[in-house]
Amino acid sequence: MPKIARTLVGFGFIWMSLWAMFGALLGARLNRALLTEDTGWLGSLQRSLLRTAHAHMNIMSLALVAIGLSYVAARRRAAERTVVSAAAGALAGTIVFGAGLLLEAFFPPQRGSIPWASALSAVGGIVYILAVGLWGIIFMAGSRNDENNNRTA
Repeated sequence: MPKIARTLVGFGFIWMSLWAMFGALLGARLNRALLTEDTGWLGSLQRSLLRTAHAHMNIMSLALVAIGLSYVAARRRAAERTVVSAAAGALAGTIVFGAGLLLEAFFPPQRGSIPWASALSAVGGIVYILAVGLWGIIFMAGSRNDENNNRTA
């Protein structure tokens, strides 16, 4: 398995573990809010953003693992530069998007301007979506080997 594929799989599992621990901390904070009847925090934008960050990062971690595991197959279907760009984009987009969502919870949007934390998560999300979309296109496009095998069958 190439080094970049091992990196994607390893980072995906580490990232998932970190965000799972974050979810446990978020659950503890939820329990405290329920016990103290802190209805302000229960319905807050901060709680919503922290919940969405936890959910998104765990799902995106699984996607990184899937990309890492399918990396060798992708190299047979597309140019090395394309495969590396998509894999690196997915990794970078995951990190930037996660950081942006987490920061948005503590630096909420202000009326009349786009906060830097929201811009950060938007950029990370766009990079991630484009990278994962490219990864899907790599597999939908087929390969020269597939075309040759269909002619001989």
